[in-house]
Amino acid sequence: MRTVTLKIEDDYFDKIISFLEILPKKAVKIEQQDEEKKLKEIEKNIICAFDDIKQGRTKKIGTVA
Repeated sequence: MRTVTLKIEDDYFDKIISFLEILPKKAVKIEQQDEEKKLKEIEKNIICAFDDIKQGRTKKIGTVA
């Protein structure tokens, strides 16, 4: 398998990704960039934190005046 890095204009990005997703799963592997992975992880942590607050799984550690 060979690796190709593409820099795609925003206008064409969705079309290119849609095309790649049509191809067989074994033929093409789409990997996220490190920045996107970090952003997804941060987003997941924020969602979990809000869920903890809603479920009451928090403890008071201090008060900000």
